[in-house]
Amino acid sequence: MFFKKISFFLLLFVVFGHGMAQDYDSFFYGKLMDATTGEPVVFATVRVKGKALGVISNNDGGFKIPTAFQLKGDALVISSMGYETKEVDFAILKETGINRISIKPYTFELMETVVTAKKRKRLIKTGINKNLTAKQIVRNALERIPNNYDKNPYELIGYYRDYQMQEQKYMNLNEGLIKVFDKGFDMDGYKSLQFGLYNYKPNLDFELDSFAAKPYNYNLRDKYIPNTEFSNSVVPNELTLLFNHDAIRHNNELSYSFVDIFIKDFIKKHDFYTYFLTNYGDKKVYKIKFAKRLNRFQAKGDIYIDTDTYAIRKLDYVVYRHKLEEPSPAEFSASEMDLLYEILVEYAEHGGYMYLNYISFHNRFKLVRPPKFYVKEIIQRWDIQELHLSLNKPAKNWSSLKPKDLNIYYGSDRLNVDRLSQIDMTTYKFEFSRDSKSKRKKIREFFREIGSKKQEPVIVEVNDLKDMEGNLLDEENSELLDQFREFFTQKVITKATNKTDSSLIVDKETSLGHPDQPRIKAEMNEDFWMNTPLKSNL
Repeated sequence: MFFKKISFFLLLFVVFGHGMAQDYDSFFYGKLMDATTGEPVVFATVRVKGKALGVISNNDGGFKIPTAFQLKGDALVISSMGYETKEVDFAILKETGINRISIKPYTFELMETVVTAKKRKRLIKTGINKNLTAKQIVRNALERIPNNYDKNPYELIGYYRDYQMQEQKYMNLNEGLIKVFDKGFDMDGYKSLQFGLYNYKPNLDFELDSFAAKPYNYNLRDKYIPNTEFSNSVVPNELTLLFNHDAIRHNNELSYSFVDIFIKDFIKKHDFYTYFLTNYGDKKVYKIKFAKRLNRFQAKGDIYIDTDTYAIRKLDYVVYRHKLEEPSPAEFSASEMDLLYEILVEYAEHGGYMYLNYISFHNRFKLVRPPKFYVKEIIQRWDIQELHLSLNKPAKNWSSLKPKDLNIYYGSDRLNVDRLSQIDMTTYKFEFSRDSKSKRKKIREFFREIGSKKQEPVIVEVNDLKDMEGNLLDEENSELLDQFREFFTQKVITKATNKTDSSLIVDKETSLGHPDQPRIKAEMNEDFWMNTPLKSNL
């Protein structure tokens, strides 16, 4: 049964920090572009040739590589799902400005398509598994998870960041280097995953917005994710939130809405339409499109599966909500949908097993900022029977207001204003009408009950009152922002013991930046660095 609100884990987003770890003096800055469309190529792997050193490109295609790495190899090797692998010699990279690098998309080869709702037709252009449907390929991949992913303990070291975006501008960027301790795919991921923190801090080169960085608040609803509800497993930790949204790792556990328990529900609850043959490096890969629609919600995405081992290399999962109460039966158009969240997970092969390459969790949230122009204080002057209104700043159009523009309520009674005037730059007074017996009685009660247990709240509404900047009185300003949490693997340690001092393990129920979070004190004797995003979309 579908529940009205989408469930996934939520967290407290808090900005604290300590010192950074290893630094480099200079970097090559690059931006990957699609050679055909000119669009950025996101989450591509950029590595030093012959070395396990590298980064993943950002969601604007940007990346940075220390210039010192040109002593460790001759070239960069760039690979991305659906693109031809490209080598770029260090000698041609400039050390100032942005190196724009174009990579060619691989030509997708259609393997299967649904022609009508009632009739299925297969178009076979290769000899690879020609008797399999898209659903059968996915079923094979799910069944072979125990063979393709390491059941023994292993560790990942990589770059983590969380940030927000508004109109393609980064803000509240926190970043760090972390270690992931995984006891293997045979173990319950929620319980067995542990984290170590080398460092974590806000990047002060980017804008800090303290109100947007505050914790989610579903009581005041001044910061919340629309159409969501808290899970019973809520923990206020950024890393736990992020890694719990890896449905491949948590394949036999409840994950996020629609995917649910991946190995049991993914095939049952989704429709599979077409699949293509593409590549990742020298590997042939199936790209299979899927979707699910229920009421006002639509989930869609792609899953990438090796043609030989059926290892799942990548899962791209997006959930939208239709803006209309009763959407048309046709597929939602982009203009009719609100994005709720998108999850990107990619695995890469090391020594015969697949390990996490990166994970990105992107959601929209609503921010309701407090009014810029507001009532600072309501003063009931019982001695002269006047009501004084104190504002936080001068009003622009007070002189044009009439008594009919004011609504003053005492409890359930409306008090009629007879005259209004200005005391000083931010204080105004109201005198009440007493032209009838009932009105005089209301006014007497109003001032007589001041300070007593009978006193009820006073509500003052002023129509169309603005400050000098044009802000309406008591008008809240709401906006939608994008939140990202991402991890990019820089090193895989297989056959690990996962043994470390328990006092150095991250507390999963405390935000990463909290001063009490432990730090791993060991020296960083490997080449790790922060792949900080480019500040603007250059």
